[in-house]
Amino acid sequence: MIFLVIICLIAGLQACRQSITEKSEKLRILTTIAPLYSFTKNIAGDLADVDNLLPSGAGPHECSFSPADIVKVSRSDVLIKNGVDLESWLDKLMISAQTGKKEIVIADTSSGVEIIDNDPHIWLSPVNAVIQVKNIRDCLVKADPGNSETYRENAGLYIKRLKALDREIRDEVRTWKQREFVALHPAFTYFTKDYGLKQAAVIQETPEIEPSPKHIIDVIKTIEAAGIKAIFSESRASHKIVDTIAEDLKLRVYNLDTLETGELSKEWYEEKMRANLAVLKKALN
Repeated sequence: MIFLVIICLIAGLQACRQSITEKSEKLRILTTIAPLYSFTKNIAGDLADVDNLLPSGAGPHECSFSPADIVKVSRSDVLIKNGVDLESWLDKLMISAQTGKKEIVIADTSSGVEIIDNDPHIWLSPVNAVIQVKNIRDCLVKADPGNSETYRENAGLYIKRLKALDREIRDEVRTWKQREFVALHPAFTYFTKDYGLKQAAVIQETPEIEPSPKHIIDVIKTIEAAGIKAIFSESRASHKIVDTIAEDLKLRVYNLDTLETGELSKEWYEEKMRANLAVLKKALN
């Protein structure tokens, strides 16, 4: 039944796309996650229609696509992805969506980023975010050369803001005495590398896989040896092991946001990074 629905959708894609093109000549851009939406919207401004593939509250790890998602991808001219295997489900979606239409331009924003094993959260480093913005800029210039000057200008202004954010974080972190922390997931390795912090241990090494008793014992030993006073959980996660360890060792639990999901706006990325910085300052300073 699902197969028949997809066939019907694909059959009508060309007509649907032609109708939309007649109404608007703007470039249609689709991003996969909220940070990429922020980056892209700052570059494109009002010159393009920017939409995000995943609905609000749905993270890339638990994504499953529907016939409506196939239509959304088919209507796009450019697709902006994070890369680093974060969107492992995307290949099948692209195969279905590109049937019977011109090829969609895909921008892998991880190109040029120094990848750390087992951590796709490259956007949590403003240094990496600058690289991602440049990759998006270059893709839009290629896809829509008529507006290339504006794309370059907008990207330049946004990069200045990201570099200011980077300096703000560096100036703040260098005043902290405590630099080691324990997190729920290994999502902040890029952030810690850039700013001289240390993610001493993680409670859940792989999302959705429960840690072994031996691993938990090792985490507790690390906490005690380093004199760590706080554990960082995540705003979208509730984990009993975190609460149990915190209660046993008299630790406080703070929430950090991995920014996998969130509000679709131009300012959202900077606002959430500063909110994370405030949490870290409270916990570590």
